[in-house]
Amino acid sequence: MNTQLYVFTNGAYDKNRLQDIYLINQDNVPAVGSLESIDKLKELLSISSYHSVLLLDKNVIGFSICFREGTSYWSENYKYFAQGLKSFLYIDRIAIDQNYRRKGLGKSMYKDIFSNAHHENLRVTAEVNTKPMNQISLDFHNHMGFEQIGERQFDDNDVVYLIKWF
Repeated sequence: MNTQLYVFTNGAYDKNRLQDIYLINQDNVPAVGSLESIDKLKELLSISSYHSVLLLDKNVIGFSICFREGTSYWSENYKYFAQGLKSFLYIDRIAIDQNYRRKGLGKSMYKDIFSNAHHENLRVTAEVNTKPMNQISLDFHNHMGFEQIGERQFDDNDVVYLIKWF
């Protein structure tokens, strides 16, 4: 499989790619948060510090969106890290088209995020659902070297907070 990872620091996506990213996001709910519209996706991309798109033959098959400290992101999970860490890179969402999962693509995307964060001397943070349970993601993050540093219960879901130290 000949995939290419493109990393962006701004929201320069055409309409078709935005639609593809949005559909992949929605297909991955509840593992990632639902987005109410493509406009909400554009807003996330516009305030993100790092985002990438995974392409196979020019077709979007995955994406990531990450935030640095000091961003005006409204997520309660992001705010958890912002309250306790001076500098970090928060992985808000990584999603891969269901036809391409379990092929090492997520691992490749994370390694690129780690490289970027390590270069800037940042800790990498994330959260994973424990209600509904996302055991595959918990196992994956453990394998990638994340450690649990907290947890939180919400009305409709529970999460654990994770950090990767370098």
